[in-house]
Amino acid sequence: MYQHILVPLNGKPRAEEALPYALRLCHLAGGRLTLARVVPSAVMPPALYSMADADTWLMRQQQMRQEAEAYLDEVATRNEVAAVAPQLWVVAGTVGDSLLKLIEQEEVDTLVMTVRRRSKLAQWVLGSTADYLTQHASIPVLLVHEQEA
Repeated sequence: MYQHILVPLNGKPRAEEALPYALRLCHLAGGRLTLARVVPSAVMPPALYSMADADTWLMRQQQMRQEAEAYLDEVATRNEVAAVAPQLWVVAGTVGDSLLKLIEQEEVDTLVMTVRRRSKLAQWVLGSTADYLTQHASIPVLLVHEQEA
């Protein structure tokens, strides 16, 4: 356990609050780190695009992928992260399912992620990626509560 740790990032600073915990686990166990970012799939454009806008959607999806790669590259070059030489993945699809596939494909054994503080009503209405992953992942999930602003 703790030999392959996955940290999903969404480009926001609060998601990065999980990094110190994942890095500590990597150092303690001598494990490796994977950073991942999920972008929408080009196969299923959001409803705001019509079929006439397919080219626009494909260009936007490619742009989102490039932005995600640049973001992960930037995070990976930070001194504390670069020390563990993380593997970087940009995957397309829905967040929960894409992360579950990545966990299986890359034989990840621990997931570390930041969870947003929400009211029970907001969580019920909007759902939660963290809830989905804790219910469906076959590996331990370490949830780090975001810091109060």
